[in-house]
Amino acid sequence: MILDIQKNVPLSVYTTYKIGGSARFFCDAQNEQEIIEAFAFARRRGLPYFILGGGSNILVSDKGFDGLVIRVRNSGYKMEGEIIEAGVGMDLQNFVDIAIASGLQGIEWASGIPGTLGGAVRGNAGAFGGEMKDIVISIRFMDRKGNIRVRNNEECKFGYRTSVFKQMPGLVIISATIQLKRGDRKKLLKFSGDTIALRASRHPLEFGSCGSVFKAAELKDINPRHFEKYPRFKNLIKNDPFPVIPMACFLDEADLKNYRIGGAMVSDKHPNFFVNYDNASANDVVTLISLAKQRILHHFKIVAEEEVQYVGF
Repeated sequence: MILDIQKNVPLSVYTTYKIGGSARFFCDAQNEQEIIEAFAFARRRGLPYFILGGGSNILVSDKGFDGLVIRVRNSGYKMEGEIIEAGVGMDLQNFVDIAIASGLQGIEWASGIPGTLGGAVRGNAGAFGGEMKDIVISIRFMDRKGNIRVRNNEECKFGYRTSVFKQMPGLVIISATIQLKRGDRKKLLKFSGDTIALRASRHPLEFGSCGSVFKAAELKDINPRHFEKYPRFKNLIKNDPFPVIPMACFLDEADLKNYRIGGAMVSDKHPNFFVNYDNASANDVVTLISLAKQRILHHFKIVAEEEVQYVGF
């Protein structure tokens, strides 16, 4: 089958932000062979390429991406006991549902998180004390030369919301082998449902967004004097998986809720969500992020680190 390479495809429809220009070239890769073919197409033409999953946690430039966007859609899986090997184009929620339906625990914390399994691996997604690094056995991927390789957990170099696949752009994740363990299916279903409901109650899902813009601030980086000035911070410390304070707290104290630039706005529901409330441009969002970083640095002497990935800038 010949891979269908499209030209000048608007990327806004493929992202949760609903923002961004067009890709010069675009394709859906449904399996490993099509991923290899897409990579070869980019390499022959000397094109930069970007791997697109579920379109969350990214902001596409208004001018788009002058290269090939490969939307990875491989979503097949096989299960042997408590181990699942799955294509990373699978929706993360679908993976959670498959695990729970089989009475397996270890990924239920990801309930309600948008995006794909591949995106979760790349960014070492985590919540409620769980992280992808805790359950990954190995990752099958393609290196920058087009060779198919495998990295074990240690070789993936997982860190707080990062991995070698995020640190070294160009590596293409193909599949993940995940180790889970037996659990109580009814309890897992309840936990998953409660978690999804909790996210819906706290997140501004009625607007386009990338999810959390900034990583949480590590407790060790916070001046102890801030706890005297802002006593409530002590009650907001959580382990994720080490002590952090959500960046939403600092954005709130910096009086950024409802702050708007163009069509972009800091959500009053969850201030670490910078939403597309009125046909925002990518430039609107970038300007708002820059302003927020300056405010956080001025008020708290904390360098806010983006979790969102910029594409085409």
